[in-house]
Amino acid sequence: MSVYPAESFADDVQRRVYEYVERNGAVAPAELERSIRIETGRPDSKPARSGAYTETVPAESAALESCIEALKADGYLTEDDGRLRVALSATPTDLECEDGSVTIRPAREEDRSGIVETMRAVAADGTYVVAENVAAELERESALVRANEERSRVFFVAVREPEAGADEAAEGENDDVEDRAQATDGEVVGWLHIDAPELPSLRHTAELTVGVDQDYRRQEIGSSLLEYGREWAADEGYRKIYQHVPATNETALEFLEANGWQREGEHEGQYCIDDEFVDEIMLATWLDG
Repeated sequence: MSVYPAESFADDVQRRVYEYVERNGAVAPAELERSIRIETGRPDSKPARSGAYTETVPAESAALESCIEALKADGYLTEDDGRLRVALSATPTDLECEDGSVTIRPAREEDRSGIVETMRAVAADGTYVVAENVAAELERESALVRANEERSRVFFVAVREPEAGADEAAEGENDDVEDRAQATDGEVVGWLHIDAPELPSLRHTAELTVGVDQDYRRQEIGSSLLEYGREWAADEGYRKIYQHVPATNETALEFLEANGWQREGEHEGQYCIDDEFVDEIMLATWLDG
């Protein structure tokens, strides 16, 4: 119930490559060549206060390339736009809406600012506390997707595709590669986030947040994101997903219940919103599997 390879690494170089990419989000192969170092077993000349130093050297190019290809073949890493990323086993899907075509797909590191902006817009009225906390966390962390021994965190996005000709216009007006990528990837109008600790007693559960920009609601984007996330979580072996919502967030409560979620309880006065204590409603749904 995690995309982390755990005991599947063939050698230390594979482990170091995967962990470096996972920790940094999106990494060019040339950066790996500069950053991945291995121990030679030979003692370093620098004296040690305790124990012995061992010399480290850059990994050989052939060995590095081989382990990257192996990690890609095993489905742990993928390469997109010249950068290596943690791979998510999910296929993009298109949704025709009133305002044009929207694509739902795994999030990329370049989507981070769009996700944070959409989260903050949705949580602006103070009734989506979890989403506000996740947005703050994303601004502090180095990678959008996390898949390590301690946690699994993935994001999926709903992206409004640019109009025909927008790609060429964006490329002609902007010389910065990263800005061009963001411009041509479209506008993030919704997100779905699944976060799970790697504790054995909780590994069948995951916390979910989902939201859609105000201007794109009531076009089935939220329900499509929710179903997309449900299918991914079920395929990964999770059995239950849950979410905690302030009682004042009636829109979210109605949306989740309309999509089959059940109320499991409440925490009285869990939040203080606008100087008033607000109950927290706990909702969850069980997945097929």
